[in-house]
Amino acid sequence: MNFRDLEYVLAIAKHGKFSQAAVMCNVSQPALSNQIKKLEKELGVELFLRLNNEVRPTAFGQSILSIAESILSDAQKIRDSATQFRDPEAVAYRIGMTPTLAPYLTQYFSELFSDIFPRMRVTMIEDLPQNMLQMVEDHQLDMALVAQVNNSNALAFTSIWTEPLFLAMREGHPLCMLPSIAPEDVPPHDFIRLPHSFGYELEDRLPKADPAIRVAKRFDLSALRFDTICRYICHSDDCTIVSALAAEQFKRDKWPLCFVPFEGPGNLRNLGAATRPGCPRSPVLNRVGTYIQDRPPVGVTPTFSQ
Repeated sequence: MNFRDLEYVLAIAKHGKFSQAAVMCNVSQPALSNQIKKLEKELGVELFLRLNNEVRPTAFGQSILSIAESILSDAQKIRDSATQFRDPEAVAYRIGMTPTLAPYLTQYFSELFSDIFPRMRVTMIEDLPQNMLQMVEDHQLDMALVAQVNNSNALAFTSIWTEPLFLAMREGHPLCMLPSIAPEDVPPHDFIRLPHSFGYELEDRLPKADPAIRVAKRFDLSALRFDTICRYICHSDDCTIVSALAAEQFKRDKWPLCFVPFEGPGNLRNLGAATRPGCPRSPVLNRVGTYIQDRPPVGVTPTFSQ
C-alpha cells in the first residue's frame, strides 16, 4: 500500500466510475483497476462494489475514506513544510487565470517572474474560476487569480488590484457617444456575453439573454471564448462587457472598438490571489504583490498590502 493507492481509492469514491477516476489521477483505466484489485488482495477485503453503471464503496471501503484523506493530508503537510526550507526558485510555481485575464496578462506575468524569480519555472493554466479554485484546493495550483466574488470560502483571498468594467462596441456605434451607461440601459437585443461571471456585482443588473429576441436576429453568436465575441463586435452592432485590462490591450492593438464606462456601484471588481490557508508559498505571493504594487498593469489600481 502506498500514497498513490489511497489517491486512487478517494478518486473512485468521489466519481463513482473507474473511467473518471482514471482521468482525475492521470492514469489509464486498466492500470487503476488493476492496482485497486492488488490493494484489495493485499487487504483481503473488497473496497468497492462493481455495479452496472457505477462503483460504490463497500462498508469497509467507506470506513477507510476519512483515514485515507487524513494520511494524504498529513503527507502534503510534510511536503509543504519542506518547501519552506528550500530555495524558493527551486520549486516550480503554478498559477491559474481565467479566459478573460490570461490573454492580457501572459506577457506581464512572464516579465514579472523573470524580474523577481529569474530561475523559477512557472506554469500558467487558463481555466474557468470554479475549476481553478478546485485545483488550488487539490494542490494542483499554488494560486488562482480570480475576482473576490468568485472565490471559495475554503480558500484565502489576497486582494491585488481593482479595475472598472466597460461596455464595448464598434467604433461609430450610436452608444459610443455616451459618457457612461447604466446596466439597465444596455440594449438586450444587441448584448452578447460569456456564460460565466467576470466578477462584477453589476452583472446581475445586465440584460438576460432572451431567446425570443435573439432568434429574430439575422445573424446571432454564442461563444465560449471572449476573444471570439470581441472580434465579432468589431464589425457588428452588438456589444459586450470588457474589463479595463482587456480594453487597454485592445487600444494598444488598435482594435476598432470604443469603450463606455458603467455608472453606479458594482462597476469595480476586486482581483486577487486565491490560495490555500497556510500555504508555504506565501513569500512568493508577497513578492508578486509588491511588484504589482510598484508596476501595475495599465488600467488597474493596485490594492496589495502585506
